[in-house]
This record gives sequence, structure tokens and C-alpha cells, in this order.
Amino acid sequence: MGFLMSSLMALSRSFVLPACVAAITIGAVGEASAARVVYLNADPITLNADNGQDPTLDSYSTSGFVAGSVSGWPTLTDEDKATLSYLMKEASRELDITYTWERPASGSYDMLVMGSDTDAAARFPDLGCSPAIGLADCDDGNAENVSFFFWGCMDEEEQANLDQVAHTMFTGLGFGWGLENTGAFGQIMGTFVDNGDSVEFGTVCTDISGTPVCTEHGSCAAGMQNETDELLTRVGARVDDGMPSLTITEPADFAVVDSSFDVTADAEDGFGGMTVELLVVEAMVTQVDETPPYSWSLADVPDGQWTVQVTATDIDGNERAEQVTVCIGSDVCPAEDGDSTGGDESSTGADEDTGDASTTGDVGDSSTGELDDDGGGGGATDPAPIDPTGLGQNVEPDTGCQCRAQGRGPLLASLLPLLVLGLRRRRAA
Repeated sequence: MGFLMSSLMALSRSFVLPACVAAITIGAVGEASAARVVYLNADPITLNADNGQDPTLDSYSTSGFVAGSVSGWPTLTDEDKATLSYLMKEASRELDITYTWERPASGSYDMLVMGSDTDAAARFPDLGCSPAIGLADCDDGNAENVSFFFWGCMDEEEQANLDQVAHTMFTGLGFGWGLENTGAFGQIMGTFVDNGDSVEFGTVCTDISGTPVCTEHGSCAAGMQNETDELLTRVGARVDDGMPSLTITEPADFAVVDSSFDVTADAEDGFGGMTVELLVVEAMVTQVDETPPYSWSLADVPDGQWTVQVTATDIDGNERAEQVTVCIGSDVCPAEDGDSTGGDESSTGADEDTGDASTTGDVGDSSTGELDDDGGGGGATDPAPIDPTGLGQNVEPDTGCQCRAQGRGPLLASLLPLLVLGLRRRRAA
């Protein structure tokens, strides 16, 4: 097992071009995995240096690393985690990568360790305070790696910008996938640009910053890399994971509500690119929400019994729908046949055995908003005419090498690589 040690690049708040230099000892190369699981570890952890590069054994072994504890990110909220998961899935929607905040019980995975500026100084005393550090694993030879995100090396404004956080997390992971810093603005291995659409991998051959540490980057010319093409080759393309999950969380089925009320839903899929649509069936009013938390505000809805349908459609076209019935202008909302135990649900997608599309449940057609012939939708009465302009308005969501990465926009912490040329994977006996 051998390591290529990079030079230390100064931490900067202006644009810099990092360079990596060192001496090489070549070791055995592992076989890269076709699909990846990334464990986003915001909990405290103690790392050892006894078992090579092995996330399952909490081992990170390379020159310049001092084994010991890392404090995690204790102030990261569940809502922040959900937003970061969404951003990371969106950025890698073409790739077969899944993200989890819980350690997998079995199998191999990448691990992103999170810590403070104090942790960065203790674990990497010679590297300065860089928010992202990872082994530059050329050709993804080690297949699974430990990478680091030191949130304490970002200022408070940068920590609060979850786009910037996701971008920086990806940079640390990217080194372990064989990528290097580039001179591009607005893509993951380059400089963050806070334009609302910058958490994405590059799709064209782009100049690598400074002297490349890896000899080849796919089909690009020397000194360039195409991030998406390389990851499609090394990690693998997205594989259809079936139906998204969906639950309408508010209002309850057969609830009595005011004329203005909110609809909220929990929807989840393994990959990015999912859309969630609200349909008021009787009015044929629709509104799409593409980002969590999924919610809509309905205003000035006339008295009557209304069917509200939410449909989640994933990037592969799999669709799941759920309905609830609500009543306005009444103290009681009579359930169809006296049953008030939940909304109808349907799903459409490839059947695992036959590949045929299947639909179950008595729900309205999600593209037309028409009710089924059997009156699906909770036995809706004939409501008063409705003005659709006041319905379906989205609620704005709350928003709040050892390689070191270049920053995004104002953040320009270089990321330093401790490059690994071919590492032997070690697993527990």
C-alpha cells in the first residue's frame, strides 16, 4: 500500500489553483464497486489508523493523519439533514449512489466524517483548516474510502448555506472517487457559485487546477476531467429502485377544515428528480412542488366535500398517489360507507415479475383529475363552483491528496490531497 503526499495549499478566500506533488509507492489495486452507499456521519467517532482505508472499521491510514476522535456536527437538525439528502440526490441523480445518515448494518460503503476546526487541527496538524479533505484515490482503486467535512473551517454564513455545505461535502467524497479540483465555477470539484443551481457535477472535459495527480481521466485529454462521465464509469448509472413512498400528513382523511387550509405530504425516493403534485379533483386544479418539504396552501375554498390527491413521480416515471377527503362548511364529514380510516392510494410502474404497468386503488386519474366511475374519492358531493386561481399555491420551504477543495464563491478553502495510487481494501475477518 503506497501513498502520494500532496503539498499543502494555503487556505484562501480568493480563487486559487491547487497543485499536488509527492513521491509514489505503488500497491495493489482493489476492484471498484458498481453501486455506492454513502454514510453521512454527523455523529462523534474515533478513527484508528490500523486497518488501511476501511470505513467499516473506522480506519483511515495515511501520512499526515493522526488517529483520534472527531466530534461530528451536533447542531445539524433533522430538517437540515433532509435538505442535504435532497441536494445530494439531485446532484447525483444519474448515478447509482444512495445516501444515509445511519451506519449501514452490513456491506461496504463510503463514509463522510464531520467535525469542527479543532478536529481538523488535531487529525491533520500539517494541513491547516480545510473544510473538505479526502484521499485522491485515482481510478477509484480503493472502491470505498473515508472522507472528511470540517464544517468548523467554514464561517457561520457558509455553514448556514446548505447548498454550499452539500457542494463541499461532495468535494471531499469526489477525491475518493478519483476526481480532482478543477478551475470551473459552479460545479462540484470547482468553485462554488451561489446562484441557486450550482450543486452539480461537471458534464464536459474541464481543466484540472494545477498539476494533475492522476494520470488518466476517462476520455478527456491530459490535464482535464469530465466528472459525470468518470462517475458513470466508476460508480455506475442509476438503477430503477421502484415506487417512491408517499403519505399525506395533513389534513386527515374526512377532516372538517376551514375554507383556507394547508396540505402537506412526506414523499421519498432513492434518487433525485422526483416531483410531487397536488390535485383538487373536483376543480381539476393542480400545482407541482419539486422540493421538500412538500406543502401547499389552499385559500377560499367553497363549502362542500372535496377530494385532495397528491401524486409523487420519480425520475424513472414510477408514480404513487394518495387521496384524502375534506369537508368545508359542516361540523361532520360523512365517510363513505361509514369508513374514515384513511385515504385511497395508487401506484403505477413496472411490475417486478412481468414488467407490466399496474394500478391499484380507487383514485382519480392523476393527469385529468376526473373521478372514477365508481365515485372514488370518498363520495364527494357537488361542491359550489370554484375559482382555481386561489388554490394550489405552494408554501415556500424553510431555508434557511488528502485533497482539499476549492471553495464555492466566497469560500475558497483549498482542499489538500494525500493521493493514494492503488490501495488494498481491507475487510473485517
